This record gives sequence, C-alpha cells and structure tokens, in this order.
Amino acid sequence: MFRRRDPKIVIPGRAGNAGIIASFAIAFVGILIGATTAYISERGSAATAAKSEMITAPLREGGVPFKAYAERQDLIHRVLTATELERLPVPEFTASGASRPKIILVIDDMGIDRHAVSAVINLPGPVTLSFLPYANDVASLAAMARNAGIELMLHLPMEPEGEDDPGPHALISGMTGADFIKTLEWNLTQFDGFVGVNNHMGSQLTANEAAMKTVLAYLKHKDLFFMDSVTTGDTVVRSAGARVGAHVFSRDVFIDAEAGNRQMVKSQLALVERIARQTGYAVAIGHPRKETLDVLGPWLTTAPARGFDLVPASALMAIEKSKSAPAMVEAPSLRL
Repeated sequence: MFRRRDPKIVIPGRAGNAGIIASFAIAFVGILIGATTAYISERGSAATAAKSEMITAPLREGGVPFKAYAERQDLIHRVLTATELERLPVPEFTASGASRPKIILVIDDMGIDRHAVSAVINLPGPVTLSFLPYANDVASLAAMARNAGIELMLHLPMEPEGEDDPGPHALISGMTGADFIKTLEWNLTQFDGFVGVNNHMGSQLTANEAAMKTVLAYLKHKDLFFMDSVTTGDTVVRSAGARVGAHVFSRDVFIDAEAGNRQMVKSQLALVERIARQTGYAVAIGHPRKETLDVLGPWLTTAPARGFDLVPASALMAIEKSKSAPAMVEAPSLRL
C-alpha cells in the first residue's frame, strides 16, 4: 500500500523545469481543442493560461488580497495558543444567528480498501469522499457513494519531496508538457461526478507555482475547485490560484495524521470545533482507518446538537461568495 502522507518540506529553488512544463502544458491544451495561436517556448517560461483558448484565465498581475486571509490565520493561531480565547470576536455572519458554524469533513485515500468505502458511506452526517483515481474499480466504488447521496472529490496524486511513492499516474515536475497534461487528464477521467480535487502527497509539486498554475487553470476550465491538503509549509497553491482565477481552498486540520491514535482523533476534532466557532467554519481531512471511523461515528451524530452544521466541501463555494464571511486562508500547520 502506498504511504499516505507526505510530511517533507520542499526546499526553495528546487523547481526543476516547471517553467518548461507549464508553457508546454498550456500550449498542449490549446492544441487539443484546436487553438491556433498557442505559444510554445523552446526554453520555457512561467505558466501563461491566457495563451490557451481552452483555459480562459488571464494572469492577475496585481497583488493578491491576503488581508482577510491573514485575519482568519490570526484567529486560528490564537485558537491554537489559547491566547485570549474567551475574548475572540465572533464573526459577523454567525453573530446574527442566521448561520451556525460550518464544518467540512473530507475523507480521502478512498478506494484502496473496498470495505472501508462501505463503512464510510454508512457514517452519519454529510461527509465528502475523495477517491484515488488509480484505485481498483474506482468508477463503481465512486458511483456507489454518489448513489448514496455523498459528495465526491478526486484525490489527485502529486509529486512529493523525498522518497515517498504517490502511486501511479502522479503529476511530476520533470514531465514534458504533453505528458503532464495527459497524466492530468487520465486522472480526471477515471470516475464521474466529483465536484473538486485535493492533492495526494504533493509537497514538491504544490510548492511549484508554474506547475500549479497549469493544474489550476485546467481545473478552472472544468469548473472544479481545488482543496490544498497542505502537505508542505511552502505551498504556493493559493497564490497560483489567485493568478489564474481558480477557486482554491485549504484544509485547516488533519484529524488523524498519526495512524491508530483514537485520542489524537478526538483532540483534533475538538480543535476543528474551536476553529469553526471562532472563524465561522473549519475544513478537516481524515482517512478511512478503523480507529478514525470509530471516533467519527459518535462525533458526527452529536455535532449538530453542539451547534454545528455539517456541510459538504462544495459549501466552501458559498462561503467564499458570502460578503460577510471571512475569506479562506492558507492553513497553518495543525498536525499536533
């Protein structure tokens, strides 16, 4: 079985030939749909989504508005450190009582263990399942979850830093542009009905802005959002998404970074609740492990009684659009 989490930190400057990849990749997409003016640089350049007729996402050269992100990041930091916890301001959109704190729970690594799919489907409360595209019979497993009314995402394999194996058909920065796009397309066509994508491993690729602009521009064209699993502190996913106009979100908490530790799952879920109460929402990622599911069942059953709305990942789109809701934020390291 492939190792799930990729804890390595990307070393700045190790971008490889990402510029070449990005230029060739965007041009290749244009060629695929009959673009006649796609630019292909022999020496490579930064990803330029505007050069493809397929991906209508001109780069935004202006500064990215991170003020609101920073405000939420500060709230999360204060939650983590318990600094003035009782005096934290209540977000405007929850103070009126019109909306309760939202919790988005994504279970990824789905599809490898067939029995786990059935177990997760039977969990109470809305959850979002993210399936690995290379899992055996993934199309039928995903269809089974979708037919049960569960929202789906695609768990996209990406290049890690170090020796961890992301599995077959992973996006790698050393690929040619043509292979990069073909691999991305292969992953996106293994099952139907998913609303967004999050990265499986990817500490190397998600720190590569040119490559991520290529990925995110392609996903934007497909009307898919991207959720950054945040497997590295050097992630550039948010800034790359802002440059191409893609919808990008980030996880706040891994609830089971340490496999088999029920107490960690409980403490991380308590952290999820604290973040949701103080910022209006929280995004958590977990895995279909027995110990995790044993804790999640009772927690999901009782969360609404504690004042939380359990919502699927697509609800992040509504949160993003809400003028009164805090903007999404690059997640801090919450693997406690």
